[in-house]
Amino acid sequence: MTHVTYSQQQLHLKSLAQLKRTYSEIGCTLEVRDRRRRDAWISAFVEDVGAAIAFHQAAQLQKIARPTKDEQEIAQGEFDQYIADQAEAVAPEPLTTVEINFYHHEVYCGKELIAYITYDHGEFVTQPWLVMVNGEEKFRDTTLARCHRFIYWHHKDGTLNLFALTEVPEVPAITEISFYDQEALVNGELVASISFDDKNHENLYWRVLVNDIEIFRDITPARCHSYIKQQYQQGTLPVQEPFEEPCTIGNEVMVRIFNDYEKCGLQLLEDGNYRDDVKLGSVGFTDGNWWLIGASSVQQHKVACDSVDGAVQLLSVAEVPPISYEELLDREFDQLTADEWLLVMESEPIRELVAA
Repeated sequence: MTHVTYSQQQLHLKSLAQLKRTYSEIGCTLEVRDRRRRDAWISAFVEDVGAAIAFHQAAQLQKIARPTKDEQEIAQGEFDQYIADQAEAVAPEPLTTVEINFYHHEVYCGKELIAYITYDHGEFVTQPWLVMVNGEEKFRDTTLARCHRFIYWHHKDGTLNLFALTEVPEVPAITEISFYDQEALVNGELVASISFDDKNHENLYWRVLVNDIEIFRDITPARCHSYIKQQYQQGTLPVQEPFEEPCTIGNEVMVRIFNDYEKCGLQLLEDGNYRDDVKLGSVGFTDGNWWLIGASSVQQHKVACDSVDGAVQLLSVAEVPPISYEELLDREFDQLTADEWLLVMESEPIRELVAA
C-alpha cells in the first residue's frame, strides 16, 4: 500500500481535524503528547501530529525501499551464478598429452583422442612437426609447442574435428604380436590389425587391415595406431568379423570313419578310399555337412550325405564303373593311378602308335 507524501509546510496548513483524519488514514501508531495549556497544546498538537505523520511516512518509504534493494541483490546473485555456470559449461575440458615416443604424441580431451602430433623425417623439411586428425594433416610447424597451441585453439572453437561425440568409448589397446604385426583390441576382441608391407615403394610400409582388407597406410606403426583409435571412437572403423575356428574332423570321428571303412572292406588313404587297390572316391565334411565324391566323377560333383556312416555305406556298395580311354585322356596325367596308366598304355590307339 502507498500513501500521499506530505511536507512539513503542507502539514502545518492542515487543521487538527484534518491531521487526525490523515493520521488515521495512514495507520500511524506513534503517540502525540503535549501537556501545555490548551491553546499552546493545540498548536503543538498540530506540529507533533505533523511530525508523527512525516516520520511514519519516512519509515514506510524505508520499508518499501529495503525489499527493492534485497531483490536487486538476489537478482544480481542469480545472474552472477548463471554467468559462472555458463563459463564452466563453455570452457573446454583441459587437454592432456600422452607421449607414445619422442616423435609421436596423442592429445586427449578427457578420454577422447582429438588429434596426434607426429614428426616428418623427410629431407629438406623445414616444418617437421605435424598435427594429424583421422590420418589427415591439419597443420605443420617448426616446434612441438606450436602444434600444441594449434590444437588447443582449434579445439576450443570447434574447428579441429567435425565429430561431436556424446558418448566416448575407450580407445583400443595395442598388442604387439611381433615387430611386423600388431593387433588393436577392445575387451580382448580384435577390431583391426597392423602389419608391415616391405613391397611398398613409397615408404608407406605400415598398413591397417580389417577383415584382411587394407583401409589405411602410413609410414610408422604409431600413426596407424592413432588412426585406428580415432576411427573406432568416432564409430567410422569398419566392423571386424568375429574369428571362427576352422571346421575340423575330430579324432573320435576319424576313428569312426576308419572303423567303418574296415568293416566294409575299404582302405583309407590320403588321396581317397580304395578297395583292392581301386579308388572308389572320397568322403569329406565341410560346413557341417558330409559329402561323397565318386572316383569316376570327372567333374568332381559332391553328393550330400546325412552322416559319415551313410557316406561310407554308399561308397562301399558302389560298383566300380569301367573307365574308358577317352575319359582317362580328359584327366590330368598327374591324377592318374598306376592302374589307369596301365589301361592307357594297353589301349588300342597306344598299341598302334607303338607298333608304327
